[in-house]
Amino acid sequence: MMTGLALAAGPVLTQSAPPAPLAAGPLERDLRALVEMFQGDWDNAEQVGFAEELGFPADAPPTRRHVTIRRVEAPGLGPLVLKLDEYRNNDPTDLGRQRFYALAVDADQRAIRMDSFTPPGDRLAPDANLASLTPATLRRNPGCETLWRRSADQFIGWIEDGACSVRTNAGTTLAIGAEIVLSEDQLWMTETVRDTEGRDVTPDEPDAPVQYRRATAFTCWIAVPRQAPQEGWFFARDLTIHDQGGEVWITTDETTPRSFGFGMRNVRWPTGQNADALTLYVHDQRGAPAISYAWANPDATRIGINLRTLQGSCSR
Repeated sequence: MMTGLALAAGPVLTQSAPPAPLAAGPLERDLRALVEMFQGDWDNAEQVGFAEELGFPADAPPTRRHVTIRRVEAPGLGPLVLKLDEYRNNDPTDLGRQRFYALAVDADQRAIRMDSFTPPGDRLAPDANLASLTPATLRRNPGCETLWRRSADQFIGWIEDGACSVRTNAGTTLAIGAEIVLSEDQLWMTETVRDTEGRDVTPDEPDAPVQYRRATAFTCWIAVPRQAPQEGWFFARDLTIHDQGGEVWITTDETTPRSFGFGMRNVRWPTGQNADALTLYVHDQRGAPAISYAWANPDATRIGINLRTLQGSCSR
């Protein structure tokens, strides 16, 4: 069961909540930093790509997830509101959850409080008026607020033990726990779901958080020489891709059209001595292995490839 408080099922991370600040004043500054850091596009492509190295069973790999978190104007929910949209399996049409998070300083807790709201039917229409949203128009479970505190250059979020109970449509009560670790380029989310006897209701799922990395956008061009008897080059520009397993595809304007795609990963090896690398893959069939690839330093601002039968470049 996924409640939207966090994005994975499994045990809470062993790290305890950071100590409370000695004064509430720094929390206002931390609130602004948290909202800024949380926003962006996040994807767990590296976790999926290295599932075997990370110890996932072959019959229980992690689900590919992509989330976009943006600040929105929804004054009925609070002055600082974030909207989360998810899709799965590298398919923007495979829609996952949609959530609204209202964040504010909680002086009593000496923490930042994040209230989670779920739209009716789990998703609003694309043209919904967010300014009209209020707590009464959305679902919220009291006690399931996430608390945040800074820990050095990252933020730790958690749900208080025993505070969050959710009643399912079947009439059973579940206890929810969560822990989130947020840094500048990583977002790890873990959720526990237990019944009234303390038993894990998802015992077959791997004991691991969803490990997101921040996705950085690149703009690409691809050029393909046309096949005889046609002449010249087919050229496509302003193609958008991201470096966490993103893909972009083109179809030529030839008499017999051909399709080619770029894939991109900022590969971060979890084991061994291989160097991390920004990697650009060339595909001629969807779902098939790359026919070639090029690599560069992880912080490279441009990467290109020339196979003579195709050439292109991507820049951030």
